Amino acid sequence: MANKFSVHTYSPSDLILTMGGYTVVGWDRVVVTRDQPSFLPVKGIRGKHTRVKSKDTSCSIVVTLIQTSPSNDVFSSILNLDEVRGTGRLGVLVKDMSGRSIFGSNEAYITGFPEVSYSGEFEYRSWTIYCQSTQTYSIAGNSMPQTGLLDAALEGLSGLVGRASGAVSSVIDGIL
Repeated sequence: MANKFSVHTYSPSDLILTMGGYTVVGWDRVVVTRDQPSFLPVKGIRGKHTRVKSKDTSCSIVVTLIQTSPSNDVFSSILNLDEVRGTGRLGVLVKDMSGRSIFGSNEAYITGFPEVSYSGEFEYRSWTIYCQSTQTYSIAGNSMPQTGLLDAALEGLSGLVGRASGAVSSVIDGIL
């Protein structure tokens, strides 16, 4: 049971988004959406219903960057290399350090270039990252747990995805 005097705090600066070991900077919004529900209802003809568990853990991550973000250069380079060499499958991790939400995949790629517009003010670029599967998909709150067991489990999961993502970070460093 949480302490009734605790303060639940979200801090945007504590949201970490990494792709292939690169920490994405200059983001305005990050939206993670599971492609399929976890369970699909099946309606019976006599009023008895059941459900079928979906094995599909794929999701989409839409990252909205301000047009001046250097992450646009990184995403463009990753996508250009993927179009030429087919090397764009990377690890991705979204983790709320001020809370316990975490999303991770080792089978992610950028689906295409965003729409680009110019005006008298700054604009945004929305990149879609498709995750063929997710190893970690946990939506949680922003209060700190009373036990270290949950923290240890989440740290272990993020470390696993982080190590896989780090394996390709040298490629991205070569791009920059």
